[in-house]
Amino acid sequence: MGTDNPPPTDEKPIDEVYHDRNLLAIAFARAMRLTWGPDTAGWYRHDDWPVVWVDTPAGQKSWHVTPDLEDVRERSPLDNSEPIGGYDGHSRTLKNCRLARYITRSY
Repeated sequence: MGTDNPPPTDEKPIDEVYHDRNLLAIAFARAMRLTWGPDTAGWYRHDDWPVVWVDTPAGQKSWHVTPDLEDVRERSPLDNSEPIGGYDGHSRTLKNCRLARYITRSY
């Protein structure tokens, strides 16, 4: 099956890829906060980098996001707060497994 709008074949610069990913992380955190309540998502600073975090039934997830999105973060409903109990030490691999489990409702 084809699509009427195939993806572009030109390469996207890595900064654009990360910008897109950072906006998606912030949007996901916002959606989870609005869905599950204020204690389920937020952001805090770690080594001068903002970290967006989400706590779902499948476990905690977090993403460092670039400081240039401070205006977006501050205008979102996300509070400047750490997860209850703090960062749980998850690795990138574990975070992605938890995210896949959340998406597929395998928790």
